[in-house]
Amino acid sequence: MKARRWAPILFGVAVFVVFVGISAAVFGVSWVREHLQVEAASPTNADAAFADVRQRFASKPPLLELRDSVVARRHQPAADAPRTSLNTMHVLAWDPEDEQLARFELPFWLIRLKESPIRFGTFATGLDELRISMTAADIERYGPGIIIDITRDGKDVLVWVD
Repeated sequence: MKARRWAPILFGVAVFVVFVGISAAVFGVSWVREHLQVEAASPTNADAAFADVRQRFASKPPLLELRDSVVARRHQPAADAPRTSLNTMHVLAWDPEDEQLARFELPFWLIRLKESPIRFGTFATGLDELRISMTAADIERYGPGIIIDITRDGKDVLVWVD
């Protein structure tokens, strides 16, 4: 008889867990759709979008600049430099084969949640052999500006924070 009392409770908990899982999936998909924009663009329009960002931060060199998997420049902020409060990490990517320009924004507090260094070679970028990584604290010490400027095989990626 006692087992029968637990059956509705277990069923209710299972339904609740399924509901929360579905809600989390729907929220995640809608959040990504809101923060990710992919649009068709001509090479001229893509170059203009990259030039606008580079011009905005022209007075400050990128934290990391790569040209065809070779580190062209690596700026290292001083270890004792004061941290700057940052709000958003932006990504701008150009794929010349598909002629698509992608923009993505990520709240910087999500970057702060990752305690270990961020490795920039783990996502099929071909940068694994360079073993490039940095922490959220490194980025905060660098302050607003271009974090990564990559050009490889005609594809461009810019990552900046403000």
